[in-house]
Amino acid sequence: MSARALVIHGEVHLTLASVADCFAVEVEWVERVYALGLLGPGERVDGSVAVAAGLLDRVAEVLRLSRYHGVALESVEVFLHE
Repeated sequence: MSARALVIHGEVHLTLASVADCFAVEVEWVERVYALGLLGPGERVDGSVAVAAGLLDRVAEVLRLSRYHGVALESVEVFLHE
């Protein structure tokens, strides 16, 4: 487990690996979600990326839509804005 919380600009952030640990998913899946812009801009930290911990609910929603309802990751954003 690589749980690592960081405070950046007064806000708690988690590395993408930590987010993957939280949801028991592959780091590559979280990296893809991030690359598609679904987790905001992120912050570079020690060669990795960290995202705001407040986005964990969004990760859960993306996971639910993509893994359990079969929505393609590229289409998930449409459902998140409704």
